[in-house]
Amino acid sequence: MVAKKLSAKKTRQVRSGSGSARQAQIKKSTKKAVLPKASSVVPRTKGDGQIPRTKIRVIGIGGGGGNIVTEISRRVQRADFVVANTDVQSLKELPRKVRALSFGYELTRGLGCGMDPAVGKQAAIAETERVKKLCEGQDICVFIVSLGGGTGSGAIPVFAEAAKDSKCLSVGIFTLPFSFEGEKRKQIAKEALEAACPFLNAYCVMPNDKVFSFVEKNASLQESLSAVNTKVAQSLEGLIETIASPGLINVDFADIRSVLEGRGRLAFLHFASASGASRAQDVSRDILANPLYEYSIAGAERILFSITGDKGMKMPEVAEISRTIAEHNPRARVIFGISCKGSSRNGLCVTLLAVGCGEEGKKEEKKKKPVAKKPSVPNPVEKKKEENSAPSKKKPEEKKKPALVLQDQKKEEQLLRQEEKQEEQILVRRNGLDVKRETDREIQEMEEQEKELDVPAFLRKQNIS
Repeated sequence: MVAKKLSAKKTRQVRSGSGSARQAQIKKSTKKAVLPKASSVVPRTKGDGQIPRTKIRVIGIGGGGGNIVTEISRRVQRADFVVANTDVQSLKELPRKVRALSFGYELTRGLGCGMDPAVGKQAAIAETERVKKLCEGQDICVFIVSLGGGTGSGAIPVFAEAAKDSKCLSVGIFTLPFSFEGEKRKQIAKEALEAACPFLNAYCVMPNDKVFSFVEKNASLQESLSAVNTKVAQSLEGLIETIASPGLINVDFADIRSVLEGRGRLAFLHFASASGASRAQDVSRDILANPLYEYSIAGAERILFSITGDKGMKMPEVAEISRTIAEHNPRARVIFGISCKGSSRNGLCVTLLAVGCGEEGKKEEKKKKPVAKKPSVPNPVEKKKEENSAPSKKKPEEKKKPALVLQDQKKEEQLLRQEEKQEEQILVRRNGLDVKRETDREIQEMEEQEKELDVPAFLRKQNIS
């Protein structure tokens, strides 16, 4: 009874309370009514409040690939880094930012493959499930390998196939051995490239000999290799920033996916920057000439580029860069983005990704090569057509006959000419008497014919009877 009296007092107080209390109560009730159901709300962020980002994993395979990834990890953000190797000792020296994956321990005992790609392939096949887990859940996997050795050259086809099975985009960045390393390494690199490319969406090829074209002669070996790593790192950093950073004209993961669509396409990835009054002209020239490649964007089917500048970036500068890239390959499908940063040290920066380089040359070669036709089963209708057209097939033989006839005619004409010459010689030898006798005889014959014509027809008939 006491509880009921207290509750009744509370209700009376609320009813007879101030207007502010009533308004607060009304607001609470209206808020509850306006809020939608939890099931109808579309989540715009992750559970922890972060915006979902494109998952990019950079994987270095073997000793050379591991060294490149180690140096790139110090420059590039917003990506995961993994080094996979059969040599356990080299994995101990990796920085904390880079994860290590040791594979094939039972086969190699952690001592490497000894420049035998067959061992590297077997070691990767034995760890197929672990390799697949490495690629699962990623949007893009970038494989970096120095071809020509045992681990990287042998394992890259297995890693590339695992990325394909995981349904993530895959890009290969390969360096070829120096010419002074011998023909054996070149052959290993060539075979590895041919085995891995069909599983990759796109791949870049950089011969190590190209280092001599932009590095000073007095530079040490470490400085030369570091220069190559720096250029690769700049290109990857530009591509990752293009995907991850929003811009005035945005380039997202869907654009990257449309550019990388397909398998086994040769790609051109480059980054260039310039500053000063002529920065638009300078960056337009530099972005199309990467000293690490032996090829250009000529024949590329799809091109993606992003321009990043400061707040002072002008529309004519953007137009000039875009026009230069588009005119260099007018048939390509072009996707571009523009972003501005408050303070850009390099002035104008451009990242370019072209896929399908050299496709026009391949198409021309296919047209030139004769296509072997499969033997078709003859139809009765086609047989009749062939029989009807049989005489026309003998035309080449008929063409030969006139040539033989002409030869025979020439021989006959020569014989006739010789006979005429002989007759002329005989006539010349005849004396005047013979000629006179022949003329007299001919005259007599003519006179006798005239006499016969003068006799009436009925008399001639009587004479004949």
